[in-house]
Amino acid sequence: MSRAGRLWALTLVGLAVVVACTDSYLYDPRRDTEVPADRAVSLDGRFCTLGANEVIRPIKIIVAMDASQSMRVSDPDGTRATALVDLIENLPQDPEVSIAVMLFAGSTTAFLTQDPGPPAEDGFVQVSRLDANAKAILTEKLLTFRNTDTSPNRDSTDFVKPLSDIYSLINTDIARARQQPSGNEALAQARYSVIFLSDGKPTNNQDDELIRGDAVVRIRQLRDLVEDVRFNTVHVFNPTQPVPSVCDLVSEDGGFGDGGCPLLIINQNADRLEKMATLGGGNFRDFRNNEPINFLNFQFGQVRRAFVVKEFVASNFSAPPGSPLDEADTDGDGLSDAREYELGTNPNLRDTDTDGFSDGVEVYFRDRGVQFDPTQEVQPDGGGLDKGCPPALRGVDTDCDGLLDCDEQFIGTNATLQDSDGDGVPDGMEWRGGTQGSSSDLDEDPDTDGLTNRSEARMHMRPLQVDTANLASDAYRYSMEADGPVDDQGRQCYRFRVDNVLLAPTVAMIADGGVDGGVDAGTVQRGAGYNDIYLSVAMLPADDPTARTLVRTFRVDSVRYPVGGIKSPPDGVVRVNPEDFVDGCPGVAPTLSPVP
Repeated sequence: MSRAGRLWALTLVGLAVVVACTDSYLYDPRRDTEVPADRAVSLDGRFCTLGANEVIRPIKIIVAMDASQSMRVSDPDGTRATALVDLIENLPQDPEVSIAVMLFAGSTTAFLTQDPGPPAEDGFVQVSRLDANAKAILTEKLLTFRNTDTSPNRDSTDFVKPLSDIYSLINTDIARARQQPSGNEALAQARYSVIFLSDGKPTNNQDDELIRGDAVVRIRQLRDLVEDVRFNTVHVFNPTQPVPSVCDLVSEDGGFGDGGCPLLIINQNADRLEKMATLGGGNFRDFRNNEPINFLNFQFGQVRRAFVVKEFVASNFSAPPGSPLDEADTDGDGLSDAREYELGTNPNLRDTDTDGFSDGVEVYFRDRGVQFDPTQEVQPDGGGLDKGCPPALRGVDTDCDGLLDCDEQFIGTNATLQDSDGDGVPDGMEWRGGTQGSSSDLDEDPDTDGLTNRSEARMHMRPLQVDTANLASDAYRYSMEADGPVDDQGRQCYRFRVDNVLLAPTVAMIADGGVDGGVDAGTVQRGAGYNDIYLSVAMLPADDPTARTLVRTFRVDSVRYPVGGIKSPPDGVVRVNPEDFVDGCPGVAPTLSPVP
């Protein structure tokens, strides 16, 4: 064959290969039997940040003052009383601002304030209720206080006892607030500040409990239940006589250490109080050399505040991260339906064996060595279930974040807060997405694919798998812009749209004769294809980016995967209004298409 002929032959072979490859790419035999499912919906609408007067934000101040004998020397002019009155007069006259004044001496603590409401209780009183006469009485009580205790240590100084009473006061107040309407919402914003004033030296050495123990630390730890708890300290030493600067290290009989070093002791006392403030997350003030005491430099926060958006995120609890085409999680427990059939659990029940722990949590920790069994059977005496969840908490989701209370206790999140770690993504979304709801890990990238956990959570992708190749087809897409200026209520509204929210082919919900159905056992409670979609807005006070987030959510369970080629809503758009976002436990949107 000639050279030209060989070239033509090679050209024809190459063309045949190209045509073959092209045909292979263009033709997919599945198209003859399967129609691609249009399973994407969009969320479109508006939301607004909280108004300045919309959120209850209690500010509660506890002033604890040393009333032992030594304070007559350390503060002979009683400037601590003047400082207290100045503080009260400079606080906002708002019903959300309260104060409690406590004196301590020896093993005795006495509250000078009393709640006037029935029944009267020692502790907090609204600042707005303290008129001039009440302030005068308060000052007189403070300066003329005498310990009624007749024990030998009535004039000694004890820090541990008043710290225990401060802890009890705050803890009791938190419990009382939780029983009120919107109690959990108020607690999420409540701020407690302690001012602990003394000349700084307990009669007996208590540093093991104060500095190395939990006497202060446990007060600070109460912030897990509210927005913040800060323990501030004040050291006072303003005697009328100057302090000698000479150390008297030798006693009259030749012994060592009888006289001591006054200035050294004073500095040690101040250092003790400063360390206590550090442990309590607060500030330390030191008043010496006839400097008058004042409490006005302590920061107690604002009662009325503007809010800004920290995070805006959507999630489909019925679809695993990445939204695989043929995988669904009908009950939203973190286990796919296929996995539930494999394990023998019920894909329609979050907690198949009703022991208080969801199937997803039990399987996850069982695979890591915990003795969980999600398919146990209840015995006639109530036994046979995994232990650890009290019967009263079984099936309860107090904060409606999609995690049962006992699940939250086990994985370390807070059952009364939708966003335990304050990163802007609710605990339930984090658990299903594979990130940590109990610690701030959204800025990490464990799969090193160039996307942070936050980005993957927002796009409903897998933070532990390199799946960037699927972003174009599987990732949620967001757009958001301000809708006009801030209104007269301090609210900023936004228009938003979340596209490519992929639905999953869930199974029909059939009553089982137990907790789900009763006499309706065997009947279809909800048809196949329905998905639970959540939309969350997390907000922060504009004046404090470190504050606890306040979360509002929208939930809809009437969106349906294409059944018979028809999805719901038919146009694929779920429209959301500002009033659809609610605090705490959201209502479920009405069904768009109640077809079994």
